[in-house]
Amino acid sequence: MNSLNRIVLAMLLLAASFLAGCSAGSVYEGVRQREAIKNTPPEPAPASRLPSYQDYEAERKKLRDPTSSP
Repeated sequence: MNSLNRIVLAMLLLAASFLAGCSAGSVYEGVRQREAIKNTPPEPAPASRLPSYQDYEAERKKLRDPTSSP
């Protein structure tokens, strides 16, 4: 019976060390992913703002009929 207890104890220790290694790896991966998300660069600002509709219409009319004065 004594050798059976040793085998069971050895199997339990092996299983515990395996589970500890898996959880540590999971924690590491979780922290790594969180840091990657947190440190993403911000989106670049738009190159230029679109004009208002009134500005667009005025520019369009000016380009359509260059002889007329604004």
